[in-house]
Amino acid sequence: MISVEPISDFIHAMELEGVKPVEPIAQRLASGELIRFRCDGDGKGRQNGWAILYLDDRPAGAFGNYRLGISRKWRVDSDRTLTAEEREALQREWTAAKARRLEERDRSQAEAAHDAAEMWKTAGPAQADHGYIERKRLDPAPLRQLGEQLLIPMYDVEGRLWNVQRIWPDGRKRFLRGGRTDGLFCLIAADQLTRTLCIGEGYSTMSAVTRNGGHPSLVTFSSGNLLTVARMWNYLRPDLEYIVCADDDPELVDNPHVRKNVGIEAATAAAIEIGARLALPPRKAA
Repeated sequence: MISVEPISDFIHAMELEGVKPVEPIAQRLASGELIRFRCDGDGKGRQNGWAILYLDDRPAGAFGNYRLGISRKWRVDSDRTLTAEEREALQREWTAAKARRLEERDRSQAEAAHDAAEMWKTAGPAQADHGYIERKRLDPAPLRQLGEQLLIPMYDVEGRLWNVQRIWPDGRKRFLRGGRTDGLFCLIAADQLTRTLCIGEGYSTMSAVTRNGGHPSLVTFSSGNLLTVARMWNYLRPDLEYIVCADDDPELVDNPHVRKNVGIEAATAAAIEIGARLALPPRKAA
């Protein structure tokens, strides 16, 4: 039997760093798989917490919070030894759990992709008087609307619609639960794609970039997806010149668990890797 002590110690270390699950996660951690969970401070439906724990002869793992920009490694302080039989049994358990988790992930993503396609097909043209469109001065033509929900499509490189970002008039944003987000993007002004392409996180921000700069833009929807999309497009279209547009997240710099500007750091890393120009937002007055 595997001791629960390292799991308890691991969760305690997470909480000390500000990653506080609002749901029981001990049993899921024992699977040895990367898990996502809702943390204290997350909005409804959000799962910004992540963790993975290996319970071998020297338990170790990592955890973090996407919203706070936290990423930490952890290992047990004292020696714990397992017999060869226990290690083999644990490895079989991890392998089986991984297969089940991948199957569940694929099923959830496929179901969300089906729902996204149905929503996109059912929705009508986006209305110019939608609160978010009016406030952000967006062109409604490329978007669709379902009731109060403004729909922004999220495609892969083959043009398949996997998800939609839903935005309400008050600015609330949601992806379809269980849907894929990594490697997905929305291309603004695709008909203008000739030489230069801008890359950034939010749809409204990149719409403004295209409107004011005249270059088409890629929306990556999050800082965590920025490098993935930039790397992918640079590989597929090395003929293009890229400008990575950074989001400014100064409020995170004052967070004791982060102390870094996630938006600027993610954009800087992407620009360096693909050899792109970096565009920083103007500093706000103190």
